[in-house]
Amino acid sequence: MRFLSELIIFDLHIFKTDMDLLDKNSQLNENEVFQKVEDFLEVKGFRIGVKDDKRPWGGFFALDEKQIREFAAMFFEDVEFSELQLTQKLSPKLLLVAPGARLSWQYHHRRAEIWKLIDGEAGIVRSPTDELGKLEKMDLGETIFLAQGERHRLVGLDSWGIVAEIWMHTDPQTPSSEEDIVRVEDDYARK
Repeated sequence: MRFLSELIIFDLHIFKTDMDLLDKNSQLNENEVFQKVEDFLEVKGFRIGVKDDKRPWGGFFALDEKQIREFAAMFFEDVEFSELQLTQKLSPKLLLVAPGARLSWQYHHRRAEIWKLIDGEAGIVRSPTDELGKLEKMDLGETIFLAQGERHRLVGLDSWGIVAEIWMHTDPQTPSSEEDIVRVEDDYARK
């Protein structure tokens, strides 16, 4: 297990230094952050299905679902996916959360999620009920499992945060989508 942890840290170190995505000493604007992540994805051979940089909290890149194996190997090497899981619908994304911004306090009916902070800083709030939990700083490289229906919120801290995410659709016949969000609370008055 120690070797696996060292390998994960080594992979993240390569991610940070070779690409130099989020140098804490630089003052990258939003467009520059998105461009650096897009360039990184292209260099690594990932096909971008959707780039959404218009969210009030930042945005995301939804990647080609056919590349789930490569995405899981790069960002979730510590998670064992069964062959059956890998043949089911899984949706890989990178979330980019701006400093001081918060996604809605939300949950989903048709998906569970796996998150990992891969660069920058971010926090998470989670709870099994609508009552807000406490903000916890995410550790770089830590894998977080969010159950279907679990309330959660991604929070930007002092700098941009990049979170790798996999949607695990709980009903492959009716997969989750961006509309499968129940917003309990939202800073931007979205429903």
